[in-house]
Amino acid sequence: MKGPGRKSRSKPKPAPKRPQPKTNPLSKASRTVDYPRLFDLAPDAIIVLDEDGRYIHANDAACRLTGFTHQELTTMRVGDLTVPSDRAAAVQRFKRLRKAERIEGDFLIRRKDKTEVWVEVHAVALGDGTYPMCVRNVSQRIAAQQELQRSFDAYCTLVDLCHAAVISAGRDGLIRSWNPAAETLFGYSTAQATGMSLARLIPERMLREHVAAYERRATSVSDKPFVRSFGVEALRRDGVEVPVEVSVAVGGSPTDPIFTAVIRDMTEHRAVVEKLNDALQRLQFHMERMPLAYIVWDVNFRVVEWNRAAERIFGYSKAEAVGKHAYELVVPAEAVEAVDKVWADLLQGDISSHSTNANVRKDGSRLTCEWINTPLRDSAGRIRGVASMARDASEREAMEARIRDAERLESLGVLAGGVAHDFNSSLMVILGNAALLRSIKDIPLRAAEHIELIEEAGSRANQLIKHLLAYARTGRHNPQPTDLNAMIQGSLTFLRSSLGKSCDLELKLAKQLDPIVADRSQLEQIIMNLCLNAKQAMPKGGIIVITTGRTTLTPRQAARCVPYDVRPGDYVEMVVADTGCGMDDATRSRIFDPFYTTKPEGHGLGLAAVLGILRQHLAAAWVESEVGKGTKMHIYFPIVGGEAA
Repeated sequence: MKGPGRKSRSKPKPAPKRPQPKTNPLSKASRTVDYPRLFDLAPDAIIVLDEDGRYIHANDAACRLTGFTHQELTTMRVGDLTVPSDRAAAVQRFKRLRKAERIEGDFLIRRKDKTEVWVEVHAVALGDGTYPMCVRNVSQRIAAQQELQRSFDAYCTLVDLCHAAVISAGRDGLIRSWNPAAETLFGYSTAQATGMSLARLIPERMLREHVAAYERRATSVSDKPFVRSFGVEALRRDGVEVPVEVSVAVGGSPTDPIFTAVIRDMTEHRAVVEKLNDALQRLQFHMERMPLAYIVWDVNFRVVEWNRAAERIFGYSKAEAVGKHAYELVVPAEAVEAVDKVWADLLQGDISSHSTNANVRKDGSRLTCEWINTPLRDSAGRIRGVASMARDASEREAMEARIRDAERLESLGVLAGGVAHDFNSSLMVILGNAALLRSIKDIPLRAAEHIELIEEAGSRANQLIKHLLAYARTGRHNPQPTDLNAMIQGSLTFLRSSLGKSCDLELKLAKQLDPIVADRSQLEQIIMNLCLNAKQAMPKGGIIVITTGRTTLTPRQAARCVPYDVRPGDYVEMVVADTGCGMDDATRSRIFDPFYTTKPEGHGLGLAAVLGILRQHLAAAWVESEVGKGTKMHIYFPIVGGEAA
């Protein structure tokens, strides 16, 4: 065959004569087509071989593809362009071409520069002893196929190594793929599962709903893949149901949808979640019911969490507190500087923050709280807030103050008792000798007057000793059931004479009053001392009202009484009220202290003696007073059974 515009290097053998084909209607028109030019301008490489497998013609595209010139190509034969390992196979393919008249395939060839490229070859036998080959460079397609194959192999490896079961099924609901994790989860081998219906993995009670959803999705496949995740129960081969999380993707064509599901066994996860949920509920239970205020702040010092104890201590509801700054809620202006320092230390990571601060309630009242704070960190270790627990320390401080006062008063009582006994011994000697002097006959008048002065001073000293002994609780004590109303009425005459005409005495006694256990003489001393104190508070005169009745002390009311160990419960109450000058808080807090007095002529033992007597009777007192509005002395006696003497 002669190339267009070129001479062949060797003359081919004449082709054997073949029967002429039937006349083609287009053959006449074909005579006008410039086939040689079409041959050379073809974009694909075309190489023509003779019967011996030699290249007798090649177009320009073949030269560009192989890197050889036309002359170089026409000196080559079958197998010369293929890689060495494929040359023998190329010769065998050519032999098949001569017999089968057509051969196709992808082959690897070596170019002149020794580079190798993949080509797609289509070769035919023309019947005239020539065999044209159309050769197309498909390196990019082969590379893409290889990359796709590598991706597919990687996907298969990933699916096989995946800890979750990966299953695919077609429109008919039959399983097409089944990875090792699916074997472990469901108990079916890959051979058993392939071709099996998905329905065998669904519990019977859920089967109808599953089938309906599967068919609905299979008939509505869109261009965009459908993805959905949900929790459900799955059925193992042994009939055991397991909780699973299923992520389903639907792809493929509308005529052949592919369902791919990634299924995770959630048995351990559900157990962990339930355990965490149980722990969280217990924590929330404790946080809501603990007596300490539990508050969580963000990094801007604003409230995030606020429990019931915080509501009770500070007066703000949770809705009112959340989102508010600490300085808007609980920190008074004078404590801001100290709190700023504590807060700065917490944001720096101080985990041992403990402080006692002055705080303020919603109603404006002040309290002292003990705070324990710790910073909260996120998973990266950054501080994301602060958790605080606060305890109202006001009552504790008050109790500590009361204990200190009680210990001080107890020490004073011991001292007063010792002094009273020693002083009483000396006083008895003085009064005894005064009595002996008075018994001497014909004693001078002047001496008798001095003896009288000694006896008067001794009498006053004796009263002072009685007060000291009463405060020290070392005096005589003879308790018996007593009617308080009768005691007050029996002392009325003596009280009126002691108070004088400047003071009016009124009684408001309960009609029915439970008996109390009391020493009558000591009870009279209490009434007298309280009335005399009331008279001294009214130098210009006034009204004293004695009221009796039954009352119940709550724990809060019992806590404000003295002595401080009084118990809540039912009591007989006696109130001595006056219309005098009243007292401020500082004075009211010390009126039961021995030797404390606001009167120049007083010795400060009257109410101290009352307190000592109340202790002996397990009774208590509460003082209600305001400057300019008088004073009320509340005395509480325990109620006992029996009849009063």
